[in-house]
Amino acid sequence: MSYVTRTLARNEEIVERANFNWTYNAEAWFWLFASWVPVAFAIVFWFESFGARPMSPGQLNFFALMAGTGAVLGLIIWGTHMIHVWTTEIVVTTFRFVYKQGWLNVSTQEVSLNKIEEINLSQSLMGRILGYGTLILRGTGVGVIELPEMDNPVSLRRTIENAKADLRDVTPDERSGVAD
Repeated sequence: MSYVTRTLARNEEIVERANFNWTYNAEAWFWLFASWVPVAFAIVFWFESFGARPMSPGQLNFFALMAGTGAVLGLIIWGTHMIHVWTTEIVVTTFRFVYKQGWLNVSTQEVSLNKIEEINLSQSLMGRILGYGTLILRGTGVGVIELPEMDNPVSLRRTIENAKADLRDVTPDERSGVAD
C-alpha cells in the first residue's frame, strides 16, 4: 500500500498519480546495457582462448575482472535510480498535492490545494515533442516544490487546477463529511 493511500483523510480520494517519462529513466537503462558490453567481450575472449590463439589465464582473469566490475557498476547505477523512481509518489488528491520520495528515509512535501498560489511549467522543445516537462509549485507557507521530469505535465497542471476549482465549490460541511 502506498504512502498516499495510507494517509488519506476521511472523504479524500486520489484524483491523479503522475508518472515519470521514459526519458527520465533512459540514462540508467543506458548504463545498465552498456555495462554488459564488457561481459560480452569477456565471453568472446574466453571462447577464443580455446581456438588457434589461446589466451593465458592471466589475460582471461583480467577480462573477467573488468567485465564483472563493469556489470556491477551498471547494476548499481541502474538500481539506485530505479529505487528512486519506484519509491517516489506524485499525487493529486481532492484536498492536497503530495510529493513523496524515499523508501527507508521518507521525505514528503505536501500542500493543501487551496494554498497553491502558482504552478509554473518548464518544457523544452524535446519535452514538448516527447511529452515531458517539469512543474514548479509555489504555495503559501510551503515554499517551492520542484518536480522532476514527468509525463504530460500540462495534464497534471490541469488536474491540479480542476481539483482546486472543485474544492472551492464544496462547502465546509461537505469537506468534513457532515451530512445535512
